[in-house]
Amino acid sequence: MRRFTDRHQQVTVFTLSALRKFVQGIGGAEGKFSLDKLHHDHLTVCGVDLVSGKKSYVVLPTYPTGHEDDARWNPNVVLDPIGFVNANTPAERSLFVPLLGSEVLDFYERLHQGAEFSLTRCC
Repeated sequence: MRRFTDRHQQVTVFTLSALRKFVQGIGGAEGKFSLDKLHHDHLTVCGVDLVSGKKSYVVLPTYPTGHEDDARWNPNVVLDPIGFVNANTPAERSLFVPLLGSEVLDFYERLHQGAEFSLTRCC
């Protein structure tokens, strides 16, 4: 459990390999998801809106599991977005509800009310 200001909110943590399996099973008529790029401290997950064909990304934090037998490429991934790429409005970010859950996404929206910034994708 992670503490945010004066309230508590549960967040979900997956290992990268477990998240890969989870992502394959979600989606539907409106969206499809895939893991994009793993960096040393974050992961990007691609979401494709099947209606418009638009690709957008969510940036999720990662950290090592700490287990001696774990591979370095299999970190823990926290389903708590750092930011979004090509999803600048709440309507565009709603594509990620099947991945993040509505409570986490609603909390993100409350933290970023009125903030219309976008991350640019590099590499």
